[in-house]
Amino acid sequence: MRKTALRLVLFYLSLLFALQATAEDQWQGVQRIVAVGDVHGDFEHFVDVLRNAGLINRRRNWIAEDTHFVQVGDLPDRGPDTDKIIELMQKLEEQAERAGGMVHALLGNHEVMNIYGDLRYVHPGEYEALRSGQSRRLRNDFYDRYVAQVLANDPEATIDDALRDQFNAQVPLGFVEHRAAWSTRGPFGSWVVGHNTVIKINRTLFLHGGIAPDVVGKSIREINDQIRAELQGGGSADALSGGAGAGQPSLSETETGPLWYRGLAQNDEAAEQANLDAVLEFYDVDRIVLGHTPSLSTILPRFDGKVILIDTGISEYYGGQLGSLLIENNELIALQRGETFKIPTGEEPLLPYFKAILEVESKSSSLQQIILNLETPPGQSTPQ
Repeated sequence: MRKTALRLVLFYLSLLFALQATAEDQWQGVQRIVAVGDVHGDFEHFVDVLRNAGLINRRRNWIAEDTHFVQVGDLPDRGPDTDKIIELMQKLEEQAERAGGMVHALLGNHEVMNIYGDLRYVHPGEYEALRSGQSRRLRNDFYDRYVAQVLANDPEATIDDALRDQFNAQVPLGFVEHRAAWSTRGPFGSWVVGHNTVIKINRTLFLHGGIAPDVVGKSIREINDQIRAELQGGGSADALSGGAGAGQPSLSETETGPLWYRGLAQNDEAAEQANLDAVLEFYDVDRIVLGHTPSLSTILPRFDGKVILIDTGISEYYGGQLGSLLIENNELIALQRGETFKIPTGEEPLLPYFKAILEVESKSSSLQQIILNLETPPGQSTPQ
């Protein structure tokens, strides 16, 4: 009972801290917005995308004046360069603010996974990047604590070279530093926790995954505060107002949470239309911009442009398609390897748009397939 009570006290203290540290999450009158999807540890491709969008110069300094730059999460994992990416983002945040612009680093599910210790997708290079002269000592200390825990659970356990080899394989040098960096008091984790999950700029909603039917009704502020509190609490499953109950996933972990939901990106449009209508009405926006779900190597409009998918697959892991979204004068533009393409909305046809993008992403098999599908008359099978 005392342990449960302590968890509750710590959780609500973290909630109080989060509410006190609430960040601004809505802006109006912004003239130029650039949005970039999932980066996944690829620093060089990320830099290329930022330069193509006119956000930075060759020295990687901010040159976009009062532009608002939105990165919709998933900076880490699958590639080795997370430390360099976060360092660049932190620098650009400061430079953009001084120039009258703003950088919005939103939370993705992979940021949350790293904070919670779900390391399935951590690239070995991410550990290597954090190695130091103290790494062996830190790992030895960690091993000693691990052995103590093993013996506490089983006093007859065998402690031998095989156990140490197994431990070393699972805990490479730099692992301890990685976990310290991603703690909510570490340089990565504390920076992440200070950011929003959902923001609204003009009449566009930005987030990583999507808004599911059971989330509609929570305000932008409520979503941001709840997830910030959950991260501070280490993924607590205790109840928040409208949140998960004990033993259930928290808003930051559930598949229908805003960091994970894929319905707006993948579900049949007719089946998802009612949810989209509810989202647009409740948040009073014209469109929603999402990452999380790799699209067709470029910016993909759904629901006549009311949903815009911007995870183009920037990382080499996903093929290195260098795309971003520009919103200027309420016009939607795809920026692809330095070229600009008007994104079709309403009843505008998609085929010319995809064909134009294929000229600069000629190796994209997904684009080639969707073009083939669109060119195939109804009732005929698609050639293989």
